[in-house]
Amino acid sequence: MTRRAVLPVLCVAVVAFGWATAWRHVDVLRGYELALRVPFFGDPLVDWAEDAAAHEQDLQQLRGELARTPSIWEPPQGPDIVVIVLDTVRADRMGVYGYDRTTTPRIDAWAADARVYDQMQSDGAWTLPSHASLFTGKPVIAHGAHGTPLGSDLAAPLAERSQTVARSLREAGYRTAGIAANRGFLHSMWGLSQGFDLWMCEQLRLDRNRLPYITADRISALALALLGRPREAPLFLFLNYMDAHAPWIPRRGYVRDPSSIQPHLLPFRSSWESVTTRLLAEEGESPEARRAWGEAYDSELRFLDEQVGALLDALPSLGIGPEDYVFILSDHGEYLGEHALIEHSKDVYEQVLHVPLLVKGPGYVAGRDPRAIQTHDVASLILAAAGQPPLPGAQHTTDLQVSEVYWSRHKDLRDPSYGRRFDRIRRAFRLGPQKLIVGTDGTREAYDLGADPGELASQLGAAWVPELEARALAWVGGQVAAPEARMTGPTDLEALRALGYVE
Repeated sequence: MTRRAVLPVLCVAVVAFGWATAWRHVDVLRGYELALRVPFFGDPLVDWAEDAAAHEQDLQQLRGELARTPSIWEPPQGPDIVVIVLDTVRADRMGVYGYDRTTTPRIDAWAADARVYDQMQSDGAWTLPSHASLFTGKPVIAHGAHGTPLGSDLAAPLAERSQTVARSLREAGYRTAGIAANRGFLHSMWGLSQGFDLWMCEQLRLDRNRLPYITADRISALALALLGRPREAPLFLFLNYMDAHAPWIPRRGYVRDPSSIQPHLLPFRSSWESVTTRLLAEEGESPEARRAWGEAYDSELRFLDEQVGALLDALPSLGIGPEDYVFILSDHGEYLGEHALIEHSKDVYEQVLHVPLLVKGPGYVAGRDPRAIQTHDVASLILAAAGQPPLPGAQHTTDLQVSEVYWSRHKDLRDPSYGRRFDRIRRAFRLGPQKLIVGTDGTREAYDLGADPGELASQLGAAWVPELEARALAWVGGQVAAPEARMTGPTDLEALRALGYVE
């Protein structure tokens, strides 16, 4: 072949490779960029419209599920209990926790006469282990639903026949209902739907916007429809909202600084992989990307706040009054470039561990609560609201807070640029402002969060470190690790791929 002939062939090959690479990114969300009409460059904001057809499908699905729910002939008495999990919401991006930008005004207003827990810590760094702690009252090591190393299932589900909050309340005569936006790890195959009479998640169809989760407007509409029906027994209602999770859609009307939004830097767009690979490999970061991520994340909080606020405003007219209980919390936070990290499920710094907990109900005095508390403690609070004892094996935080992450997403572990960084178990042990991080790969870090809230300068030589190390060793030695359960059915790879958990 002549040199003149080689050049056109080479050009065609390069263009073909470029198109294949671009379409691989588009296919990650099954055409999400095309459906939203957001180009890689150009107008950075998304025109958002509710999908009336999807709402109607949701209501039909709800009516069908309720028709299959058995009746209770002698309903017991007790308060209604509503638990709202704001998936992927970090406390420091909410006004009630001191954020200086307006992101959650309606939730902040609701929290004005709620009990606000200032030191709430997540047990885990992502959805599955954190929700399992919420539902079982156990730390991650004790319930066993967590990440796994390469060569095994994508993750270990919550074991079958686990005693959960929902199961305990159902045995006490409660109606138990769960409506979850997270189609990835709240799919019933992961074991978190145990004990619910009604569980709506994977059967809810994606709407015309083709986002990989059920949007907040649809979750609130389903909750309002369910609460608006006559109740023959006290209700335990669990709601999971997903909008703060990637891909962080910058919806028009919710973005305060449109100039900072560069679409090609947002999750699963043209520059996402290259920018985040350099970040996770600790080879450098992009200030422009961090600004875009932060603004897009905040815009999602504003959209979420509006939809959750509409539900909270309607609760009194639907029979959820001062004699009932409402819990608002998050399962974990989100990294937006801090510590050379992005998203979650990768490490145990405060951006992913410090989460909100707001409670209203009899016995909860409005105001700030400085006590140490964690996700697994909320299980006992929920049961106590219903006059029920803690779950068997449930643990209670006194002063030492412990959070864990088991490896990371298999997609991360396989990456040759940074996979070794996350091939370990990491635990954070916190006593007040003093925090110790220990990894099975030999990593050790220590921080005084009072003086260094960003965890920027490790202080392993500080005088308080040996005592905290001794407490950490005693905690691990006193735990009985749950055997890892195995998946019993096929994994919904499409849902996990759309959320960025698998390739």
